Amino acid sequence: MATLLTGLVVDSLINNYDKANEAMWRKEDLAHRRQERQWRIDDLQRELEWRLQDIRTERVHKKIANEQRQAETRNEHLSAISEISAELSGFALVSIININLPRDIDLTLLWVYGVASALTICCMVLSLLACTFLMLAVTRYCAHELETDVKQLEDAHIDNSHPFNRWWLAKCEVDWQLAYDLFRAGVTLFLVELAIVAWVQYNHYHITSISITMVAFVGFMIWHSRIWSKWRYLMHRPTVDRILDENTPLMQNRTHDPDRPC
Repeated sequence: MATLLTGLVVDSLINNYDKANEAMWRKEDLAHRRQERQWRIDDLQRELEWRLQDIRTERVHKKIANEQRQAETRNEHLSAISEISAELSGFALVSIININLPRDIDLTLLWVYGVASALTICCMVLSLLACTFLMLAVTRYCAHELETDVKQLEDAHIDNSHPFNRWWLAKCEVDWQLAYDLFRAGVTLFLVELAIVAWVQYNHYHITSISITMVAFVGFMIWHSRIWSKWRYLMHRPTVDRILDENTPLMQNRTHDPDRPC
């Protein structure tokens, strides 16, 4: 009888011990599962953060490349104006140096020719210098400031904000307008100089002088009535900090507008 009771007590103790161990193992298993779940959540959060960082980095790189393309386009505009200004100022300077003045030249006509030539050279040289310094400014901004300005943009503004456009409007737009106005005035004065130099160089050949003057007048009319009047909208100051693409309704209307020059 005592042996039976002892066996029951031992079995009871063993069962209680097993149950305690089972409960403890269950708790440890649940804790481990919670820990594994937390680890998975942390991994997913880290992957999401890394993915978002990768997406932002890719968007920033594309934005920088797009802004640099805009800067390169602006530099091409400035370079074209600079080259034409240099050529026209060189032509005007050569005409002053190589001209053969008749002995009986009208001094008033000579004065007008000299003033027109000097104004042509000054306008073209000033336009050349302005465009050159603008190109230097654009290069410096792209090399030292553009990347920082793009990286400081918030995610919601990366697609709609254009740092180079804002910088250009704030720092360079006025000087660009001045350079282009000087260039336009220089082209006009160059045609006027062409008309005047005919009467200075060919003072005794009126038919030749009249013919050259008429050619210069036709060029003057084409420049103002056809070229400048058609493309002067390109010089209008931008009013929004947003570059339109072909998917915007406004751009689609412009694309199909028959009155817009092409």
